Amino acid sequence: MTKKRILIIDDDKDVINLFKIYLEKSGEYQIDAYTDPVDALYYFKKGLYDLVLLDLKMPQIDGISMYQQLKKEDSNTSICLITADIANLEQLKTKIPNIEKYVIYKPILLRNLKNKIDSLLLEKNMFC
Repeated sequence: MTKKRILIIDDDKDVINLFKIYLEKSGEYQIDAYTDPVDALYYFKKGLYDLVLLDLKMPQIDGISMYQQLKKEDSNTSICLITADIANLEQLKTKIPNIEKYVIYKPILLRNLKNKIDSLLLEKNMFC
């Protein structure tokens, strides 16, 4: 079985470590993670990741700008936004269709995180 590649970009090292350990423990995923969005963008390669988990609030590059840059680099990249700020999503609804489907709200139970990821990856595979 080929492991799915997931990129996590979040400025909170604890969140990254928790997600990475939990997801890798299942044996289904290979995780790359960055706390610095500039580094993540620099090392991002088209077609490498099955899914990107992207925090909306980060220093240097905010999540929306990062989302746009990743999509510019690879328009087929599936990106799931991570946020605790529901108000911020209202303005994004005009830019990103069906955004609610691609959002993980903090705090999240780890089993719900995995279920969300599995659902997004399954959907992606159905349309590829």
